[in-house]
Amino acid sequence: MTIKFTFCLLISLSLFTACATPISKQLKGTWAMEKVYDNSTDVTAQHNPENDRWITFAKDGSFKSGGTPTGENTGKWMYTDTNRQLFLDSDAGEGDDSYWLIQLDKDSMNWAGIRSSFTERFKLTFSKR
Repeated sequence: MTIKFTFCLLISLSLFTACATPISKQLKGTWAMEKVYDNSTDVTAQHNPENDRWITFAKDGSFKSGGTPTGENTGKWMYTDTNRQLFLDSDAGEGDDSYWLIQLDKDSMNWAGIRSSFTERFKLTFSKR
């Protein structure tokens, strides 16, 4: 094997590994809520009036969120790469738990509510902080 071929192979493997990073690893960190849609109607002014809502996904599987008008919330998060589903198990109780279908593109993330008639109405957009 030549040095040039070995170098190219290593670069290719590195690029493949970077592209193949599971979304569960990419989620970690803090995300700012940008848009909220209820049945395709932009309701951001109602659900994020101060443009200060956020969520942080920690490595240990916990989350913390906050902002106006909801205040702070904590709980556990689980993400399944195979079906792109995020589950938020809120400490506020079972009625505040939710499931979301996730689409991630670099520093932008879209959520679509699933598994309940209430959350299915909503689509959310976040940007990485």
